[in-house]
Amino acid sequence: GGGYVVGWLPIVSDKKLHSGKPSWVDFKNTIWHKSFSRIISSLASKSKMGQWFTCLDGIERWFFLCILILSTDFEEQRVFNCGLLLFH
Repeated sequence: GGGYVVGWLPIVSDKKLHSGKPSWVDFKNTIWHKSFSRIISSLASKSKMGQWFTCLDGIERWFFLCILILSTDFEEQRVFNCGLLLFH
């Protein structure tokens, strides 16, 4: 399989003055979720109605968008990455 990275979600860097405060955590959370929502909203109709796409072989095919998300904390991600290395 293969894939393409089409964009990055913003990463708000921590400021020592605000780090760990609930209002700062809420702010960072809001930035991420609003950005993600904006990206997803433009793709929502493609997941319901599909999209005709001309493939490299010249044949038109009807695709339906499906977005998979792996959500892990640091320890889970480390275990997952080690598993990928073993099976790669």
